[in-house]
Amino acid sequence: MPSEKHEHSRNRRQTRVKRVALLLESGMAFDRAIARGVGHYIHSHTGWIILMDPMTEASIDGLRHWAPDGIIASTRLRAIREIATLTDIPIVGFGTYSKRHDGDIKFPIVSSNQTEIGRMAARYFINKGLRHFAFCGGIETAQWCHERKAGFVTELAQQGFGCDVYQPEPKSVASMPSAIVSLGSWLESLPKPTGVFVFFDGWARWVLDACVLQGLNVPQEISVLGVDNDRWLCDLSQPSLSSIDANVETAGYMAADLLHNLMSGQPAPAGVTYIDPAKVEERDSSSYLAFEDSQVAFAIRYIKEHACDPIEPADVLKVTGMSNSTAYRKFMKSLGRSIHDEIQRVQMERVQHLLTSTNLSVTEAARQSGFQNMRYLTKVFRDATGMTPTEYRRNKSTPALENSA
Repeated sequence: MPSEKHEHSRNRRQTRVKRVALLLESGMAFDRAIARGVGHYIHSHTGWIILMDPMTEASIDGLRHWAPDGIIASTRLRAIREIATLTDIPIVGFGTYSKRHDGDIKFPIVSSNQTEIGRMAARYFINKGLRHFAFCGGIETAQWCHERKAGFVTELAQQGFGCDVYQPEPKSVASMPSAIVSLGSWLESLPKPTGVFVFFDGWARWVLDACVLQGLNVPQEISVLGVDNDRWLCDLSQPSLSSIDANVETAGYMAADLLHNLMSGQPAPAGVTYIDPAKVEERDSSSYLAFEDSQVAFAIRYIKEHACDPIEPADVLKVTGMSNSTAYRKFMKSLGRSIHDEIQRVQMERVQHLLTSTNLSVTEAARQSGFQNMRYLTKVFRDATGMTPTEYRRNKSTPALENSA
């Protein structure tokens, strides 16, 4: 029978601090958001020390020197294949991954749902009343860029719309000034107004600069939407840049949670864990409603501001002065849905956001979104998502919120 002293020593070894190497590119907005998500995890879970040197490129020799208990690493690192050979250390990757392009990496990876990012951009522009659309992928050839484009183009096609695509000659974008000139010529050629979805915030800023130099009005003629919601890039843009929040902090939290499970001896999940984007963070570059009918534009803005009060279609008719038949005809022509459906769409967006970004009870999230009847909410929610509100929260919310609820 082990002595009390030996038992105490064994417990100390079992509960010792874990040394986790965080290998990222600190200049990338995606990687910084991953780091914030890992930070959220370690603030709610004790027993980790993060090993990182953002000024030094990750290497296999450096890792051996650190002797970590686990590794969270960007899949974009040049040393990632070497790092993957460390089979005696649990590893979780983050970032994009394609077996066809990247080979067979035998550790779990957390990645953004790139296709859904594109689909979200398309739905956003359509709901703003736009009927012309364009995609700017610069000269990026990575798989994640193609997936964002595919999601955007596919969602537009399913709703009956086409898409212009920026396809420059490589020499025309050899530098930032030449790229802005090339973008300006392309933007000038587009029908007005057009919603331009740009594959990430860095190039979206160049699109806005090109609009300024070309004398194009933003967002009245060109609406611009980027990806990453990199606050300092978005706020430094003129006008301020709208961007999709890809929910990367949740991906960082999930990566840390997966690594914790691996270091605890649990089996690794198969394949890639995909994280859906959170929302569009609307700023000045896309705040314009492009509806030709001024009554519809006013009604849409009123619904956006008051749907969760809640309001009824009769309230919209009252403030716009439209009759029921006129409003139905105009809304179906402009949006393809009724006033009731538009109110419910805005309410659904709100309740989904509250379920995944707060620890409010489902009943309170419903109330704050304008749903007074839980049975009715559950029905329309299941019709829209295939899940109940509780199932949706379980599948979509940040683990930190689930644990604090």
